[in-house]
Order: sequence, then C-alpha cells, then structure tokens
Amino acid sequence: MSPRPWLIPLLVALVPASALLTRAAGLEMHFDEAQYWEWSRHLDWSYYSKGPLVAWLIALSEAVFGHGEWQTRLPAWILHSLWLGLVYGLAREVWRSERAATWALVLAMTTPIYLALGLVMTTDIVLFCAWTAALWAIVRAVVEGQPGAWYAAGAAIGIGALGKLSIALLPISVLPFLAWRHRARLASIHPWAACLLMLAIMSPLLVWNLEHDWVMFRHELHHVEGDGRAGPLSFIVGQWLALSPLVVIVAVRALWRRPTDEAQWLLLSSSLLVIGFFTFKAIGAKVQVNWPAPAYIGLLVLAAGPLPRLGRRWRGLLQAGILSSLLIVTIAFFPGVIGLGPDKDPLRIMRGWHQTVAQIAGEAARPDFIMTHNYQLAAELAYYWPEPRPPVYILSFGQRRYNQHDLWPGIDREAGHDGVYISTSTIQPIGLARAFAGCGQPRAVIVSDERGRRRRVLYITHCRHYRAGTSWAPPTGY
Repeated sequence: MSPRPWLIPLLVALVPASALLTRAAGLEMHFDEAQYWEWSRHLDWSYYSKGPLVAWLIALSEAVFGHGEWQTRLPAWILHSLWLGLVYGLAREVWRSERAATWALVLAMTTPIYLALGLVMTTDIVLFCAWTAALWAIVRAVVEGQPGAWYAAGAAIGIGALGKLSIALLPISVLPFLAWRHRARLASIHPWAACLLMLAIMSPLLVWNLEHDWVMFRHELHHVEGDGRAGPLSFIVGQWLALSPLVVIVAVRALWRRPTDEAQWLLLSSSLLVIGFFTFKAIGAKVQVNWPAPAYIGLLVLAAGPLPRLGRRWRGLLQAGILSSLLIVTIAFFPGVIGLGPDKDPLRIMRGWHQTVAQIAGEAARPDFIMTHNYQLAAELAYYWPEPRPPVYILSFGQRRYNQHDLWPGIDREAGHDGVYISTSTIQPIGLARAFAGCGQPRAVIVSDERGRRRRVLYITHCRHYRAGTSWAPPTGY
C-alpha cells in the first residue's frame, strides 16, 4: 500500500510555506530559539537544560546558509514536515487505511499547538519526530513481531534524548502494556539490545553530564518536583484550547470505543499514562502547555480511524472544529485583524525584538560587554545585537536558577572594561555599583509599534571599569 501521490509534494511545500507564514506574521525569535542559537555558537556535547541536537542543527544550517531568522528555523520546518509524514505512516500502520492516515495528517497539520511548535526551532519538534518514530517502531516490534523494529525504536529514543530528555516518558509509558499483555516480547534479547543502542546514541549527553555534576538531570528533577502553581483546572483548560475545543469534542466521541487490536491498545494505554502523569503533576505544580503534547500524538492517530464513519452532524462539527483551529492560529499570528494591540497580543513576546535591540544598541554606544538579569533577555540581546556582538553575561543577585551562562567563562575576564546593564526595571541591583568604578543612572528605552503604541520598555545603565574578583550571589536552584 503506497502513500498517496500528493503526500511528498505537500510535505515539501510546507517548508517554504512555513517561512512565508512566519515572515508575514512578523514572528521574531522566541527567547528559547535565541538561547539555542547562542548554544550553537559554543558547540558542545550537551548543555545545561537540553541535549545538543538543536544547537547542532542550528549550527549546521547557519554554516550552510548564513545567519538569520529563517536559517535558524529551517531545521524546524524540515522536521515538522518529517513529523507529519511519520504521523501519516503511523496512522496507516495502525488502521491499514489511507483515509484514516489522511485524517491523522489533517488533524496534525491544523491542531494549534502542533502547528505553532512546528514553526519555531525548539526542542519540541525534535521530540515530536523522535516520539512518533519510536512509537511506530514499537508498534511494529510488539504487534507484528519485527525484531529489527526494536533497534529502530532504540535509535529514535536515543536521538530524541539528544533533543529533549522527556522522551524517557515514552518507554516508561509503554512498559506496563508490555508487562501486561506481551511479557514474551520482554524475554527476547532484542528490546534490551535496543536499550544499549539507545544509551550508545545518547552517550555524549551522559558523558557531558557526568563531567558537569549531572546538571541537566538536576534541572529535570526540579521540573518533576514542581515549579510554581497553577492547578489542574488551569491545566485542563489550557490543554483544551491548545488542542482546539471543538476538535477535542469530536475526538473524544471517536475515541469512545473499546480498542479492537493490540496496536490500538498500545497507543491508548501509553498516551493515557503520560497524560495522567502531567494531570497529577498539575495538582501541585505548574505544567507548561507544551509538555504533554507528545502524548496526544497517539490519541490523534486513534481518533483518525473512526472519523470517516461518523454521522453527518459529527462530521460537520469536525469541519467547524478544524476551521476554528485555523481561526485560533490566525488570530494569534495576526492579532491586528481583530484590533488587538501590543498589550493584548498573545505572541507579543516574539515581536519587535529587532527594533528593540537596535534602539538599545544605539543607546549603548559600542560597549565592551553586556550584562542582564535573566537568560530570556540575554538570549534576545545576543541574537539581535548588531555586529560586532559583545559577550553577554547574566549576573546573579540571588533568587534565580542556574542556566547555561553559569557553565561558560564568567564576567571576571572583563576586568578593566566598560559594560552596560540592561533590564526590565529601573532598580539597580545591589552589587552592581561596587563591581565598577562608576555606574550612571538607568535610562529608559521605549519601543513602540508602527502605530505608535508602546510595545515594551527596557532600561540601560552604563558602567565603567569592571573590577575583577567581585563576589556575586550564587544561583539558588536548578
């Protein structure tokens, strides 16, 4: 059963379409993208909070095509198309139906959270690809008894770990199903040999962490233990909106049936375990909206199978849901169509940074180095600062977490040089003045959009002659 002839041309065309959409929407670098770009300028075997794969891909793209927003994001757009192809293939494997595979593709293309995360160069799109590829391989290994598929799954999980360590949730969620219904598979050498392959592929990450006090694992443990508090109701509402409300209703209707074969049981049980984990976590701590997204891939594939057999009313509701998904994305990307100003723009964090940093750089008058108080602002400043880019340092004044900057050479190498401190507040942190021979007063830099509406305000403080050996408060957590 060969794929439909339009599939490959569609997936290829989505790459330039993604470029056109992000450019038309004026979506500049999210601070995570800018942070990973910063990592790509210091290539290593791993990094503080994530594996090295995203930084490697950005470095490769920019080595070939030069520096710029589309060059930074090009690997994400290619991976997004690859992921859609994997979803199509997994659905066809599970349902043995081209119609079901096509519906899965349509849902994956139009679900707001997947569409949005496929446009930006973060670890999520790497995770989606590896998760789907591994899940597909596990289906073939368990249901169809293909020994070689275990090694494909191990390779996919190992590659995924080089992107985002949360891919560990996939084998953990699949293991109960195997122990429950397929113990004989676990008695084979193949799944365990595949685990060795997985460890070999992710060995750069493991060796790097061994040499850096397991800092990434400490960071992930901090996430598991909890950071902030939002509550399960906020979590459920956020997930419902990210997945498109009407489509969720239709998907629940399509899923309201007992699985009929082992592949469906595997997808259902593993997906529900991961979703249950994040729901339980939301009781005591904040869960970011993108964290459970990989778990819905299996449910999306399961929901696609019954869709062609739904009644007219349900199909109409599904069509309305897909249109509403596209409307949600359109409003998020183009808030001006409904008159939303910068203060109500849902993606304001991704707009106006080129203009912002250009104004800041004009005020700074070629400093030897830049200082700021968090990695988000540091990443945007580093990415958009005009050449020649000065080094950026994150100063610690207590009550902040570790970040990658804490693992790089520190500010003491700037002894005797002049710098600027850039922040979101007029308050000068304690310790800044004593670290220099003198610091001026903070000056506001107001950034407005094309209609004169205020977008953001930053404050710049000029400091003269840095004193090496200044003691800074250490970070307080991971």
